[in-house]
Amino acid sequence: MSTKIIIGIVAVVAAVLVASTITTASLANLAFAQTGQKFTAKLTGKDEVPPKETKATGMAEFNPMGADSVTYSINATNIQGVTMGHIHSGKPGENGPIVVTLFKYSSPKDQVSENGKITADKLEGPMAGKKISDLTSAMTNGETYVNIHTEKNPKGEIRGQISSSSGSGTGGNSTAHSKQ
Repeated sequence: MSTKIIIGIVAVVAAVLVASTITTASLANLAFAQTGQKFTAKLTGKDEVPPKETKATGMAEFNPMGADSVTYSINATNIQGVTMGHIHSGKPGENGPIVVTLFKYSSPKDQVSENGKITADKLEGPMAGKKISDLTSAMTNGETYVNIHTEKNPKGEIRGQISSSSGSGTGGNSTAHSKQ
């Protein structure tokens, strides 16, 4: 009878080890997949709520670096008097609260060329105290946008919805403007 108990214990231990190995492998694959993911936002005045007449355009790219950070690059041209740039929480056609300050200039600038890293301690507003995975989930779900503010348009001159581009380098935007 004790042989059956020992065989049973060995079977349970083996099952736990297999399950733990599968879970570890799944987590490693998830982290690898997340690292290969990329988010983009094409910034225009027509995507502002309400839309703005401007020749300014821009592009923002976000690259998750595992679970701890997201690197970004933002460029905008034909824009004057830039004061700051943010990620906001909000769906297309909706204005929402700031969740990350990407840059803030002490003196307004013409054009934008910024690179940086977002870590959990930089999350603010409704994202304050949350994890980078919460930000990337909101990005994946189309619930965030980039907004560049100027002296002329303090609430935002150009904007773009952040969307997943799965590493392909192309982003999509909705041009819905249901709320004004």
